[in-house]
Amino acid sequence: MITHWWLHQMPPVSGVLRAVLYTGLLALCLTQPPTPMFAPKIIASTEPAFYTPVLALRALGIRWVRPAVLVVVRNLTVAAWIAAAAGLLQPATGILTFLGFAFLHAVNAGALGANHSSHAALYTLFAMCFSVSYDFSLDGLLAEHTAWPPLLARDSVLTSGFAPTLLLVALAYTLFAAGVAKLRFGRRGWFDGTALNFYLRISKPAARWQWLSTLMISKPWMCRLAAWGTLVVELGAVGAVFDWQLRMPMVLAWIAMHVVILWVMFPAYYIQMWCYLLLFDWPWLIGQVTGDRPATHAFTSEGTAATALAVVGCAVSAALLYVLVASSEQWPFTSVPMYSNGTAEADLIPLPARAELHARATLAARGRHTAWGRAWVDEEYLEDIWVRPADPDAEPRRMFHLLMEEGTTTFVRWSQYAKVVRELAIEDVLAKPPNSPEHTEDRLYPATAFLRQVTPLFRAALPTWERYEALELVCRTGCGGVLIGRAELAESRVTR
Repeated sequence: MITHWWLHQMPPVSGVLRAVLYTGLLALCLTQPPTPMFAPKIIASTEPAFYTPVLALRALGIRWVRPAVLVVVRNLTVAAWIAAAAGLLQPATGILTFLGFAFLHAVNAGALGANHSSHAALYTLFAMCFSVSYDFSLDGLLAEHTAWPPLLARDSVLTSGFAPTLLLVALAYTLFAAGVAKLRFGRRGWFDGTALNFYLRISKPAARWQWLSTLMISKPWMCRLAAWGTLVVELGAVGAVFDWQLRMPMVLAWIAMHVVILWVMFPAYYIQMWCYLLLFDWPWLIGQVTGDRPATHAFTSEGTAATALAVVGCAVSAALLYVLVASSEQWPFTSVPMYSNGTAEADLIPLPARAELHARATLAARGRHTAWGRAWVDEEYLEDIWVRPADPDAEPRRMFHLLMEEGTTTFVRWSQYAKVVRELAIEDVLAKPPNSPEHTEDRLYPATAFLRQVTPLFRAALPTWERYEALELVCRTGCGGVLIGRAELAESRVTR
């Protein structure tokens, strides 16, 4: 029964759908930064000090990849991608496409912080590794007119509906995990609409429909209704997996939610919406329009290969369930925690007590993300690197903002910068005695060591750096900022 469900729950991918899906997805990935196809440029603009390689790459001994190597991998991936779209050498070209994209995706992940915008593409390319369609393909054309031997038989198990079913599980999980994260990290703020109102206000300058953004911000009931609607759509996504009658209405609801986000906020989920193409029952839809009976599945038998695919599907489902429960962010998975905080106002964010820093850092290091808040927008920051002016009467400046205002390079994307600074603060507090989180010159702790790596970057990026005295990592607490690391900017004062 389980094997039959995995193979026949969804119709197989036709040749036309395969070509349209691959072609459109490639076009979007080449034009919508920061997808993995932009990895060479993103890595070139990220300083190694701020780069955090994912666990999968570290396990392979890879800590950094030169942009020139990424260019070669990207070009080879595009070549395989085009061949897969044309249905040439299936499923080998589909597998090569996924492997190349996955490598670029993993490398990119170390420079983007928390970003799930192209996870849907990764899951789609993985699912398509298990799909073969000889209609509307070069494999089929060549086999018909020449002695071209297809790599798999026409009744292969990969002609079943396993690929779209696997993708359905992965994409429904992504929506469901986003809803769970909102309940886990910002329950009250999402129930009363204040969290959505906060993110709308922060995103207003980037809103594509300013009038709609302004209207929603001014009407608390609209934010409350939209927040509840978001939770219903996301938490109800799991229904699309088990009820075929709900599937298409639910997918249309997902698309509608992404479109509204596109209008009133910054994120643009074009790629994710395109991947939903694989989730529609196209034979049924075409039959409704033409009056013809839907085509039956090409694959009808079951055996060892079919059981193996069912095992793969169950293993992926188990991994997704673990990620959801553990709130893991280990690549290639995500628990989709972005925009999940229940923030009402930036100045109302609850700040930890100084005495709690060590205990909170301990819990956060064990995976309890709620113990040490994470900033999805700049206003939610709890720790940052500040630049201390040489003039004692001048106010300190936040480093990232100072560089942005001066129109110079920031040598890292903000989302990655915020991730690195948060993890650094936790690591530094853990390395110190429980009751002594403050900076000390007695020993070189992680925050100070890191800031000493950053000082040459800051001096190179800011021509007027001599106006400033030091970089300081400061944690906000209920009793004021706690200085946990400091590095002098003047070269004579920097210890190498």
